Amino acid sequence: MSEAAQHTGSPAAPHAAGQALSSPHRWGELRGGLAAVGAELDAALGEAAALGASFADVRLSETEELRLYAVSSQPVDERLEGNAGVGVRVLVDGVWGFASVPLAGADDGARAARLAVANARAAAGSRRRIELPECEPSHGFHQTEVRIDPFAVSASERERLVAETLEVAAREAGVVRAQAGVNAKRQHRYFANSEGSRNEQHFIETGGMVLSLAARDGIVQRRSYPNSFHGNTAAAGWEYVRELNLPAEAQRVAEEAVQLLTAPTISSGTSSLVIGPAQMALQIHESTGHPLELDRILDDEANFAGRSFIGPDAVGSLRYGSPAVNITADPSVPRTRGSFAFDDEGTAAQRTQLITEGVITNFLSSRDSAARIGQRSTGAARSDGWGFLPLCFATHVYLEPGSGSTEELLERMGDGYYIDDNRSWSIDSLRLSFQFGTEVAWEVRGGRRTRLVRDFSYGGITPQWWGSVEAVAGPEEFRIFGMPCGKGEPKEWGFLSHGAAPTLVRDVRIGVA
Repeated sequence: MSEAAQHTGSPAAPHAAGQALSSPHRWGELRGGLAAVGAELDAALGEAAALGASFADVRLSETEELRLYAVSSQPVDERLEGNAGVGVRVLVDGVWGFASVPLAGADDGARAARLAVANARAAAGSRRRIELPECEPSHGFHQTEVRIDPFAVSASERERLVAETLEVAAREAGVVRAQAGVNAKRQHRYFANSEGSRNEQHFIETGGMVLSLAARDGIVQRRSYPNSFHGNTAAAGWEYVRELNLPAEAQRVAEEAVQLLTAPTISSGTSSLVIGPAQMALQIHESTGHPLELDRILDDEANFAGRSFIGPDAVGSLRYGSPAVNITADPSVPRTRGSFAFDDEGTAAQRTQLITEGVITNFLSSRDSAARIGQRSTGAARSDGWGFLPLCFATHVYLEPGSGSTEELLERMGDGYYIDDNRSWSIDSLRLSFQFGTEVAWEVRGGRRTRLVRDFSYGGITPQWWGSVEAVAGPEEFRIFGMPCGKGEPKEWGFLSHGAAPTLVRDVRIGVA
């Protein structure tokens, strides 16, 4: 029997004000554990079996999100939003059916099951019959480790931090707009299937951000911290926001935004690059994470630049990068936005080597997609809550660090550029040809950073680009970034993470945008 390691921490207590979620449900009503919600799960599975489903799974959850953002010269935007519901997925005569309903009464699970079976029967005649291989049941409990519950932090502390950060980010001469914010999210999630799996997971995420926008003489530049995708979020409590030290970083962000206004641009050509962790996180996401999602590889998914140049027979044969490239998926790593104990099919979290010394060794897969190539799921079936079907989404996917410091990597490079923090991105429908722009770049001469340059961009062809990776800095330089990702139709948001250390890449096309 598979069982995930338990993670303990502060319980997710109901919000003091008791704000309502989807009426008549109120946040905290699902905090009681499997003992309290088991009857609802069993009712859904029982109804599905009685109506002829050969397999069924059910996800029951509630979510609450707190966001506080402030933008120069605009009213502060503070929101507390939530939802709660149940989603049931069934197999009837080899055809999937799915339905979800917001929580409203005692019969919600059974009602969703009836709708799911009806949807499966309506889809009868589908060209491909789904067959799930037998899977041993999984059981377990997971809870985010939290030192300071972000929902217990006073409104005055949140507002004071955001106001101070915004003031620092906006006061530099030349800054025309600034933004600062914090966010928190908590969830109670329960899963059960007809094979006997049962698990419960309780999540808390917390994050923050600051951004300065500078403009002069028709030139506009921005700098962000700790990442350009609305900051950064971790599976942690308010202690993570305090660690970000937003007011102090806001000063640097503002100064660099203004400095970029007078920085030179560069000509198109070819150069060596040391790419910082934040930009490498997006590089991994767009040109490695998405192409290795097995539903894209099997042509089941084509939305949002949605297919992949990789074939299902690539494992063990396709060289994706240089021997310095080792990419791993591991949702068991704590504090990451892609961390969990079970995916949304009940598959236990596992460490999966996706690329080993440059060669593809596995995919990000679900039970259904993995079965089609004779493999077992790697635990990457994830959904945007109770209202959506699980899809193949990246989990915590990262580039394994090498050795040495960033300074040693710059010395090894000699001449080139150090770049970081994404400004723009584009990639084709096969995840093959891409170009990225970064917020910041420093010219490097003789292994030392010299002047800032602005509007830096680079591009490449995915396997050729990864094949040009020469070295990766060591674990002490490694950083993790959480980010949202859109996929599917109707669109789902996946919340995941990527990690990297500064990376040396040779002979890269620059000045492409």
